[in-house]
Amino acid sequence: MTLQAKDIMEPRVVSVPPEMALDQFEEFLTIQGIDGAPVQNADGEIIGIASKTDVIRALRFQSRGISTDHVTVADIMTDDVVFVPPDLSPREVAELMIENGIHRVLVGDRHHVRGIVTAFDLLRLVR
Repeated sequence: MTLQAKDIMEPRVVSVPPEMALDQFEEFLTIQGIDGAPVQNADGEIIGIASKTDVIRALRFQSRGISTDHVTVADIMTDDVVFVPPDLSPREVAELMIENGIHRVLVGDRHHVRGIVTAFDLLRLVR
């Protein structure tokens, strides 16, 4: 049997609203033990993805004396989300991550996310 994205994905995907404050998002990631999350609007559509890297980029402004008090997830998220079908091979998932310079893809589509595959999920396959 050939492995597919659905075999290596994490089916428990937690999303955040775009209006979530930056400090709340940082705390959310820590509590959930994850590095990033899809951003879902009130209609249930995935409109972006935000990660710890995005938080770190935003926090650079703090070090320059610029306040991040009013920064939200919508301000830091990437809106170019990569979705993959459940039957895509891990190799193809890895190629998409490399081509797009990303560390996670969502399995499904904007309205129905079945899971998430991260670079760490792919690394586990080579151990």
